[in-house]
Amino acid sequence: MKKANRLPPIGLRIVKSAIAVFLCFAVYLLRGQGMPFYSVIAAVLCMQPYVSGSIKVALNRTVGTFIGGIFGMLVLLFEQSCLPHDLPVLQYAVISLVIIPLIYITLLVKKSSASYITCVVFMSITVSHGADVNPYLFAVDRMVDTLIGIAVSLGVNSFHLPRHRDRGLLMVVEDAALLREGAIPSYCKVKLNQMVGRGASIVLSTARTPASLLTKSEGVEQKLPAIVLSGAALFDAAEKTYPHTVPLDTQAAQQALAVLQEHGRTPFVYTVIHEVLHIFHGDFTAAEEEEFYHSMRTLAHQSSVYGAPPKEAAPLCLMTLDTEENIARLKRRLESAPFSASIRVDVLDDTAHDGLSFLTVRDREATREKAAKWLCRQKGLRSVFQVQWAQGRIRAAEKGYPDPFPSRPEEAVRQMEKRFYQKRRPATRGD
Repeated sequence: MKKANRLPPIGLRIVKSAIAVFLCFAVYLLRGQGMPFYSVIAAVLCMQPYVSGSIKVALNRTVGTFIGGIFGMLVLLFEQSCLPHDLPVLQYAVISLVIIPLIYITLLVKKSSASYITCVVFMSITVSHGADVNPYLFAVDRMVDTLIGIAVSLGVNSFHLPRHRDRGLLMVVEDAALLREGAIPSYCKVKLNQMVGRGASIVLSTARTPASLLTKSEGVEQKLPAIVLSGAALFDAAEKTYPHTVPLDTQAAQQALAVLQEHGRTPFVYTVIHEVLHIFHGDFTAAEEEEFYHSMRTLAHQSSVYGAPPKEAAPLCLMTLDTEENIARLKRRLESAPFSASIRVDVLDDTAHDGLSFLTVRDREATREKAAKWLCRQKGLRSVFQVQWAQGRIRAAEKGYPDPFPSRPEEAVRQMEKRFYQKRRPATRGD
C-alpha cells in the first residue's frame, strides 16, 4: 500500500519571516510615524534561506528603494505642478508609463532582482499620497519604511545563537544517498548550503563523472573538490581542475582492458588529459552502449573520443555495460585474474535499462575513503563522517561510532547537521 505523503516541516525561514514582521511593527510603535505596511512587505521579500543570499538581496533592494523613491518624488512634483487634479486618468497614465524606464534602469545597473521592490516603493509614493502632501517628506518616509524592513530582515536572518561547530570534521556525502527521483530535494540543498555557509567542510561524492554530479547537485554550494569515479579522482568545480588522481597501474590496466575486449562488449576508458576528462571508446556492439555514449557526449567538463587513448595518458577507470548475468561472470573473471591484487572491480545498476549493469575497474587504492583522507591532509582536517548509499539504503558512518541508517535524504542531512554541531566524543568502538 502506498504511503501517504508527509506534510513538509515548518522551516526556519518561515519562523524568521514572522519574527521580522513583528519587529517591523515594534519599530513602527517606537518611531510613532511611518507606515508599517511597507516595512513588513520589504522584510518578507528580503528573507532568504542563507545569510549570504540575504546580504545580496538587501543590497539589491536598497538600490531599488532609492531608485523607486527618487522617481516617485519626481513624479509627485510633476503631478502637483503640471497635471489637473480633476483628471485622475492622467495621473494613472503617467505612473504606468514611468514603470518602463524604472524597470529598465534596474537592468542597466545590473540589479534586475530589485525591479519588484523598485516598483513597490515607486507606487507606494505615487498612488497612496494625499493631494496636499509634501513630495519630499512623503518620498523620504516611504523610503525609510522600506529600508527598515530590509535592515530588520537582514538582522534576523544573520542572528544565530552561539553553538559549537566541529570545523575539523570532513563530511563526505554520496549523491546516490540524497537523490529522490533523480534530483536532490530542495530541503537538502538548503540545509547543505547553510552548513557550508557556517563553516562546515562538505564534499560531494559520486561513482560517476563530474558532469553527472554537477547536473544532479545544481544549487548546492561546493567549496571543496568533489570525489568522482568512486575515488579515482577529485574534481575542483571552481577551478575546473583535478587536484588529485589515482590512475590504474599501467600493466594491470592493459591486462584488464584485454579481458574487457575479449568479453565482446565495448570498453570505455576514462583518463584526464590537460585537466579535461576524456572518455575513449571503440565501435559499439549494442544499442545500449551507443545510447549511453549519446547521453554523455554533450555533458560539460568531459570529452568523448573515438579511438584508443594516448600511451602516456594513464587511465583512471575502465567501464563496460552488459546484462547482469554477463557482468557477474566478467567480475568473477577479473577478480580471479593474476593482476587482481592491483585492481578494484565494482558493479553499478543501469537505472535507464532493466537487467543491465555497469562494471568499473579502478586502481586498488582508488576509494572514497582514501580520497577523503587525502583531502583531510590537504585541508588540515582530522576526521571523516560519511553519508553513503550501501546495500540499498542510506548509511551514515564515522570511524569509532555506531552507524545510523537514515530512511530518507532529509534525515541523512539532519544527521549531518547534528554531527556538525556536536562536540567530539571518545570513540565507542575500536578502530
